[in-house]
Amino acid sequence: MVEKKLSRSVRLLFVSGVAIGAMAQPALAQQTAPEAQRVEITGSSIKRVESEGVLPVTVMKREDIERTGATTAQDLVNMIPGNFGGSVVANNVGATGAPSTANLRGIGSQYTLVLLNGRRLANYAIGSNPVDLNSIPLSAIERIEVLRDGASAIYGADAIAGVINFILKKNYQGLEASFYGTKVDQGNGDTRSFNVLGGYGDLNVQGFNILLSANHETDDALKAKDRAFAATAVRPDLGINKASPRNGVPNFNFTDTLGNSYTGVNPYRYNGCNNPAFGLVVRDAQSCGTDYVKYIDLIPKQTHDNIVARGVLKINDDHELYGEVTHTKDNVVATYSPAPYTVNMTYPANGRFYPSSFTIPAGYTVPAGTTYTLPNGTVLPGGTVLQNNVVVTPTGPMSGTWRTVAGGGRQDITDTKSLRVLVGSRGVIGGWDYDTAFSYSKNEVSISFGNGQFSYAKLTPLVNAGSINVFGAQDSTSLALLNGAQLNGQFENNGSSVAKEFDARISKEIMQNSYGAVGLALGINYRKEDLNQFSGQILASGDQVGGNGPVPSVTGNRNVLGLFSEATIPVYKDLEASVAARYDSYKNSYGTSFNKLSPKIGFTYKPSSTMLARVSYGTGFRAPTLYQALRPFTTGNNTNGNFSDPVRCPGGVPISNGNPVGNLQDECNVQLNIAQSGNANLAPEKSKQYSLGLVFQPSSHFSGSIDYWSVTIDNAIVQLSENSVLGNPSAYTNQYYRYDPAQFPQGWVDDGKQTGAIKGSTNPNFPLAYISLPNVNAGSFFASGIDLNLNYKQKLESVGQFTVNFDGTLFTKHGYQYQGLASVSDLGGYKDFGPAPRWRHMITLAFNRGVWAASITDNYTAGYNDFTNPTALGSPNYPNERKVAAYNTFDATLGWSGVKNLDIALGIKNIFNTDPPASRTEANFQTGYDATFTNPLGRAFYLRGRYKFF
Repeated sequence: MVEKKLSRSVRLLFVSGVAIGAMAQPALAQQTAPEAQRVEITGSSIKRVESEGVLPVTVMKREDIERTGATTAQDLVNMIPGNFGGSVVANNVGATGAPSTANLRGIGSQYTLVLLNGRRLANYAIGSNPVDLNSIPLSAIERIEVLRDGASAIYGADAIAGVINFILKKNYQGLEASFYGTKVDQGNGDTRSFNVLGGYGDLNVQGFNILLSANHETDDALKAKDRAFAATAVRPDLGINKASPRNGVPNFNFTDTLGNSYTGVNPYRYNGCNNPAFGLVVRDAQSCGTDYVKYIDLIPKQTHDNIVARGVLKINDDHELYGEVTHTKDNVVATYSPAPYTVNMTYPANGRFYPSSFTIPAGYTVPAGTTYTLPNGTVLPGGTVLQNNVVVTPTGPMSGTWRTVAGGGRQDITDTKSLRVLVGSRGVIGGWDYDTAFSYSKNEVSISFGNGQFSYAKLTPLVNAGSINVFGAQDSTSLALLNGAQLNGQFENNGSSVAKEFDARISKEIMQNSYGAVGLALGINYRKEDLNQFSGQILASGDQVGGNGPVPSVTGNRNVLGLFSEATIPVYKDLEASVAARYDSYKNSYGTSFNKLSPKIGFTYKPSSTMLARVSYGTGFRAPTLYQALRPFTTGNNTNGNFSDPVRCPGGVPISNGNPVGNLQDECNVQLNIAQSGNANLAPEKSKQYSLGLVFQPSSHFSGSIDYWSVTIDNAIVQLSENSVLGNPSAYTNQYYRYDPAQFPQGWVDDGKQTGAIKGSTNPNFPLAYISLPNVNAGSFFASGIDLNLNYKQKLESVGQFTVNFDGTLFTKHGYQYQGLASVSDLGGYKDFGPAPRWRHMITLAFNRGVWAASITDNYTAGYNDFTNPTALGSPNYPNERKVAAYNTFDATLGWSGVKNLDIALGIKNIFNTDPPASRTEANFQTGYDATFTNPLGRAFYLRGRYKFF
């Protein structure tokens, strides 16, 4: 069960964090208690009585983990009220190589340190990501400790928001097998897992223990078409139409035999874009769009495997050796929209699918400054709206932006392997407790092309020759040619992240003063990090249709030295100080180096045996990741959301000039081209954080804690925000790069040197080449709030034991600031980095009686103001402000252990089948709800069974 680490005089054990169910009766301070075991607490290297601690630490035990029904660390961490907004496996839909990450305080995953048995793991190998939660073997975890305070002087000052420490099972004896399976009520997305756990040897009796664990899990995909709230990109109730103008049947640019010129007209617009095979929907009076959502996953197909081995050998009463090996393997197959042929597609007049006629829809507006000749010879002036459909005969080449709909949705196949090997020793030397270890940790990611991925080199000659039908369905010949241009099964890219580390720490009570024992801890750790991200030939050359353009490889390494010290000093009766400092030195392979001393101080005060007060203050810093510094400049990326060129399509309305908008590329209400780049001159981020709290137990039945916390990060490393740059183009003029269409008549193509890209141009005749969004030290983040934990327990004779657990986090301040601009609050609102709900809680009512155990849990996240696309303001049904409703779900479990060695649990997740609240966010491919913060499965029943053979 969840416990708090409190002062030894209080000896309070009570529920907090993400606990579900009952816990042991708290021992009153005035009662006689057995001698307490001294343990090491997350956040400190000084061994303390378990009920003692200056920092707020929440503990979740194995029985609590099982009550949640979670099978992955991602699912479990997302239940913690103080954690919000970390990436999830659903983010792989349309974004290859997206790990699952923790995000304490909602200020960014990079500020939460994730540990396994108190030591680091290698960061995720793709992009600039921290530890992947899928590399944690949850089935072998005994408990989880969450340090809700930052800049730990023990684990590294970069733990600005806090630390999540997963602790493996220890001294387990026996053999057991368990099974877990779900049945989703609305269909699809089911999970099945099987685990075997064995342990031999009693460390205390036989002097050794060996643990082996193996787990296999499969998760079925959930398609967008299977959930009504997420089945379409067209949501008039939300005021959004995210349908892409890049279609299987393009919006064409062409000239007819009467001399009329057209830009962006679809041959199916006349009948309301009625072509279900291509997923077409209406965009405006002359064009259609692709409802790409019909092809995507909400949650991709996954498999997870892990093997854990742990051994401990007791040399004597003072020394023991230990070793750990963990290996995890994950596979994710994510399906998203058919590939957009983003270069300008031109179909020849002699192509075998060239149309003999083309229907111009009623409602088409003759461009200003031109005239329009009808088939009967009537000439209409510019600005005239056609009242009837007009059938014309195309002549000459026809161009537009195309999408490979006939090839189906794109798939990326991501295989991730994590390995950690650790050997160490701990014990007592000369009265000093010591712990030292060598560790090797490696994360490997390999991504390959699945179905629906195409090569420009193979596809472009077919399109240019007119061999592919871009006007309708493929015949057998053209379909075979199209499929022959696929990249299915070919290598895309891979990466490896390796961390080699040595650490040693010692601690003891070095003296007694008038008020108690003075404790001291000293430590050192040395770590080498290596990052290698390799792009295959297809990715490196930009040959992937609808890809990110040329993506170069990245390689780099660094050496990190850390020295730390910590002391606990009784300074007065019932008042104790905790003082710590850590020195970190980074030496990078690309020529820069950083070093910083990060101090921390805290106090605990115990005015009575039932109350404890605590306060702490510290500073920290976070060095830029290797990828943030070394990421190559690339121009083939897109914005997450749909925007319009502020010069050539202001407010979503095309301007009229000599270079028609949309003639060479899509420019209105579309994902615009962006450039991204690292920065080798990035400096470290700096932070300040403090907390103060009160712990209380007025009776043997009731206990609680309340903690106020605050964290500020300056010199933050950020990628310039697309929302900010496109929402205020005049302030970011130099981020816009345009090109002269006379120099690039088929549209701008990056030659690797960005030739022809004109910085800061506002020429209305020049389309966008890209918008530059580099990494810069140009921001700050701030957050503060209150954590509230309450527990009530009552045992009724002949009835059973009832427990009520409450854990909640209230954000009182949350936001960010870009250099030179006003600060922005995202408290209760969706801004550049997502939303920060004001309040989250988990309430659990548990009941235990004999062989029966039951619980019901309320998970609540407050509503917030929805995302606002600045370029969509003023559009129909798109209000300036919109509220996302609160997300409230209930879970229940019923357990039975009436047969020796057999435990069975039945559970329901989301009892009332609550859909995620509607949202107009554009952060993900999923539409109509926020895929990062909510679960689209709906009600799910599950069965968990475990049998212990001996």
